[in-house]
Amino acid sequence: MAENQNSNEVRNDELLEAIKEMRADFNTQTQSKVINLTLRSTFLVPAIINRNTELVADKDNHLKFQDKPQAKFMLVKHEKNGTFFPAFTDVDELAKLKNENGYQGVKMKFADLATLTERTPSVAGFVINPMSTNLPFTKEMLDSIKKTLQEAKQKREAEKAQEQADAQGITMTSAEAEATDES
Repeated sequence: MAENQNSNEVRNDELLEAIKEMRADFNTQTQSKVINLTLRSTFLVPAIINRNTELVADKDNHLKFQDKPQAKFMLVKHEKNGTFFPAFTDVDELAKLKNENGYQGVKMKFADLATLTERTPSVAGFVINPMSTNLPFTKEMLDSIKKTLQEAKQKREAEKAQEQADAQGITMTSAEAEATDES
């Protein structure tokens, strides 16, 4: 899920530029560009990682020590919109955060952050650079993006199946098409 490597490597300059463009001229093209870049981005998410060691029995009932890392993620609250996971585009943005509790920037891909958000009932979403850019992704937006991606994947799979069928000389029809043909 998350990586805790050198956070200085995380840069999302192209995404930040696209967000500026979208805010200057909001339309479906600029919005799509921001979403597409966000989908490919890695963010720094403040977390405290505890490396707990537990005694675990294996299938032969032999005990062994096993690391069970646990993460405690920081949350930011908006008085009207609810609680969000903060996600930062780079180490400079992360440094703007008031951090007195020892949170570290953990590298997370968009998909991991979306899954974390989906699995945490008490949060409304995540917000990119809450101290500056302040671009929220609510659970509703994430659901919409997920549906769009699933539909696109199904369409690609259907097109690929059609291409393979065409290459083999097989004619494919759907049950809906057959029902329409009969009426």
